[in-house]
Amino acid sequence: MELNEILQYVDEALVVPLNPDDRAVVLDAAESVRKNQTSIAGGIRTLRLGDRVLVQERTPRGENYIRKLASEDAAQRFVQSRLDADIYS
Repeated sequence: MELNEILQYVDEALVVPLNPDDRAVVLDAAESVRKNQTSIAGGIRTLRLGDRVLVQERTPRGENYIRKLASEDAAQRFVQSRLDADIYS
């Protein structure tokens, strides 16, 4: 998909699965705000793309998702909740 298509899905659905090619499109276009490492699924990233704040994460099964958050503060809270859950897994 092209970036505009991916962002349209993100704006409509808030959480969008990404195949490896789509993930690369997003990561190439976005500004990385923060990257954290999880012990279960790998990295989780906070991204900025225009006025959108996005979080890209991978599940333990290797699936990639991107989600839109209302603000960087909301994204950081979301990431922290993932990191907190990770230490108990």
